[in-house]
Amino acid sequence: MPKRNLPDGIRQRGNSYLIDVTIKGTRRTKTIPALDLDRAIAEQAQLRADMLRQVSVPAKEERDTWTLRQAYDKCVELYWSDANSGVKLARNAEIALEHFGEATPLDVITDEKLDQYAAYLMASGNSNATINRKLSAVSRMLTLAVKRGKLVRKPSVERRKEFKGRIRFLSHMEEQQVLGTLASWGKDEHAEAVCVLIDTGMRPSELYALVERDLDFMNGIIHVWKTKNKEARSIPMTQRVKEILWRRSQVIMSGALFPYDNFWMEHVWDRVKGHIGLGEDKEFIPYALRHTCISRLVQRGVPLKVVMEWAGHKNIQTTMRYAHLCPTNLMDAVKVLEIA
Repeated sequence: MPKRNLPDGIRQRGNSYLIDVTIKGTRRTKTIPALDLDRAIAEQAQLRADMLRQVSVPAKEERDTWTLRQAYDKCVELYWSDANSGVKLARNAEIALEHFGEATPLDVITDEKLDQYAAYLMASGNSNATINRKLSAVSRMLTLAVKRGKLVRKPSVERRKEFKGRIRFLSHMEEQQVLGTLASWGKDEHAEAVCVLIDTGMRPSELYALVERDLDFMNGIIHVWKTKNKEARSIPMTQRVKEILWRRSQVIMSGALFPYDNFWMEHVWDRVKGHIGLGEDKEFIPYALRHTCISRLVQRGVPLKVVMEWAGHKNIQTTMRYAHLCPTNLMDAVKVLEIA
């Protein structure tokens, strides 16, 4: 079959087509995640028609509505610039800017267009959970615009149903394998970080923000200030955590006790998991250390309300994901079925 010439504004990028349309200085692009030229041509025509309709409406100054870029910039300023996962949140929003176009007025983003955006994300290979994260970024921008009087009505953002998945935590044998491997490699700091994360359930980002003044050795308490939900909490120290943090606080007199980041841990962690035969286990990640702490608390009978406070969960539903790990009440209940 002879190769078809690509129309202006459509070019191949890997195994997909990139559509590019510019009207009166406004440029919008869209990716078609398949080498389907007929679909690309149709999508280009639709994109051009949508842009022409936008050009015909009053200028944004007269309409007093934000563009998508203005909403994005304001969200970065107010929410994402100092958030623990701000870079990821901003990136999720940038994908919407690339899809809709930065200059798109918010009031032309309708329910139907959001549904089309979700369908585009799915066609691009995103899971329901990833689609929801990206829709959440758009929702945040739209909500802020409504609050600031730059959008009359927020369109409906339909979330996809997510599969909760398995909670991956380390067995005691896996813990010893990880610590033993790190010790044999001379990775003492990584081993200390692993021990602290397992015994405290802190998020890695919380550990890397920990400083000496956050430690109360007299009462055996860690005060965690920089948290995901912006609410401080306190965590008791186990004996090995107290020894590790005391030792580090005597050497590191100022600044973070673990002055590192996720890459520092992940780089060595990936080598360790391969060494102990878990290289194909995608759920065996450093965050599993937090799951390990929470799971052990539940398995050993700590009330869920206490576990919620320890872990810093914003609502009990998050903690309830671990409830099945302690089926004591179910085992008591099944006894009634044994009665003749």
